Amino acid sequence: MTEKTVIRPEPLVIERHFDAPRAIVFQAWTTAEHIKNWYSPECFTTPDAVIECRPGGTFDICMQAPDGQQFWSRGRFIEVVENDRLSLETNVHFDDSGNVPFAARTQVTFADDGDGTLMTVRQEYEIYDEVVGKAAVGGAPEGWRTTLDKLEREVARIKG
Repeated sequence: MTEKTVIRPEPLVIERHFDAPRAIVFQAWTTAEHIKNWYSPECFTTPDAVIECRPGGTFDICMQAPDGQQFWSRGRFIEVVENDRLSLETNVHFDDSGNVPFAARTQVTFADDGDGTLMTVRQEYEIYDEVVGKAAVGGAPEGWRTTLDKLEREVARIKG
């Protein structure tokens, strides 16, 4: 039996201020209707999402590239504290082979920040496929930056 090496890079930590109350930013994270509008990097879409916002509930997201390739993050919520924090763990699939190049544990906190919300995302990775997983995780900072740009637009849309 061959033992695989697991790579654990430094966690990614991103903060973003939103001109909206915590309840609206939290809402954007916890319903499939809203997740489909923002949870993917710029130029990608999110055609499918299953969100069961409760501890143990499903967090399955499909991100689709412009060429039609789909990338699935399948996981579950670990902790849900309404308008305060979320914790979830996901495995990322690049195809239907069942291979998981990497997994992520994501913690999101929501704090009052003046008239808005300071959201902090901390993501820890376990890379199982050194080539594919390291490339994907290496692009995470830019991917999250553009994903959060889309979240800002979704929060503004919800706020009205």
